[in-house]
Amino acid sequence: MPDEKIVPLAEIASAQRASLQRYYPWVVIGIAFITVAVAFGTRNAFAVFLIAVIEEFHWSRGLASGALMLGSVVWTLAAPFVGSFLDRFGPRIVIPVGALVMALGFVVSGLAHTVAEFYLGMGILMGFGFAALTMTSQATFLSNWFIRKRGMAIGTAASGIGLGILAVVPWTQSLITGYGWRAAFFILAGLLALVVAPLNYFFQRQKPEEMDLKADFGDLRYKDSASHKKTARAGGPTLKDALKTWRFWAFAFGVLAGSIPLHMVLIHQVAAVSDAGFSKEVAALTLGLIGLFTAPAMIFMGLLADRIGRQCSYVIGSLSLMAGIFFLMMITNAKQHWLLYAFPPFFAVGFSSRQSLYPTIAADLFYGKSFGSIIGAIALFIGAGAGLGPWLGGVIHDWSGNYFWAFSVAQALAFSSMAFIWLAGSRSHERTDAA
Repeated sequence: MPDEKIVPLAEIASAQRASLQRYYPWVVIGIAFITVAVAFGTRNAFAVFLIAVIEEFHWSRGLASGALMLGSVVWTLAAPFVGSFLDRFGPRIVIPVGALVMALGFVVSGLAHTVAEFYLGMGILMGFGFAALTMTSQATFLSNWFIRKRGMAIGTAASGIGLGILAVVPWTQSLITGYGWRAAFFILAGLLALVVAPLNYFFQRQKPEEMDLKADFGDLRYKDSASHKKTARAGGPTLKDALKTWRFWAFAFGVLAGSIPLHMVLIHQVAAVSDAGFSKEVAALTLGLIGLFTAPAMIFMGLLADRIGRQCSYVIGSLSLMAGIFFLMMITNAKQHWLLYAFPPFFAVGFSSRQSLYPTIAADLFYGKSFGSIIGAIALFIGAGAGLGPWLGGVIHDWSGNYFWAFSVAQALAFSSMAFIWLAGSRSHERTDAA
């Protein structure tokens, strides 16, 4: 028999590590994609639960929807603590715990017979759990795995938001129709507990070094970055250090000014289109189209940010957002179908510029051992914008009798957001060619 060649164990181990280096970063992105898809999809399914709950308990719309508002407040206040926990314990612990707490909130909601029980489930527990599953939470460890390709990674993961809303919300409606709203809550809880929690516990990792891997698929060129070397030596700024810088506050106010118009239009666009004479079904279709366009737009904005820079990409996204709002403002009757269908794609690009670029720019500015705490503090401003936007839109509408002035304020805030984000822009980010 011919002599068989014996392959050294070291060579086998090296080949296995090279294989992991090629595919495991995609595993990290894929799990983050699934996590935000399920989290945002189940949270936004509240829109279809709302009608079923009101019909059973005869609560007012304000009383029932107050549970989601409470959840938003809890999520916003919990974000800095979640960021700190991610710095300390990593995603393998924090994200599964968040998924289980959110699942528990859905179970409590499904068992609720009183307002207090519903607020406990859909407000407090859902809010705490959701805080661990947001895109800002995913960015804390994606920023460790990707440096030169950070925009691509965060944008690809964030595309799960649009697809999650597009898939989970109508599926939830079919569950309610077929099995009732209580059973639908339990099924969504199972999705969080049996899919999101174990995926993150068994496969998600805080840093590539935990698996003896390197960032950016093993592309060693990131080591040539002087800013990266400086950050690695210093360990990055602490939250206290960041709060003392003008860049933090410029970025924070840019995030706030960018979040207000986004959430104002998201909540009020169906009502605005209905006021123009379109049916509620057609008006609701525009929301679905936004979800449809958001997924590819997230990936596009991430890739664009890696190629032309974060600030230029944010300007493009903001101008697209303003164009979408302009089309919406110009709709005055039900014959203007072209304006109605021009609105979703432009708005989706603007929406994507917020969801994918806020974490990316924050990582460029404040990446380090305390990044979770810092981005958690930034999330306070995102949450504030999410709460102020719908409220401000409603107040201005009630005062003026239409949405023209409300959406005009949204345009002004979107423009000011561009200025703040450009001012805060990371000079340390180096433009790179797509690999």
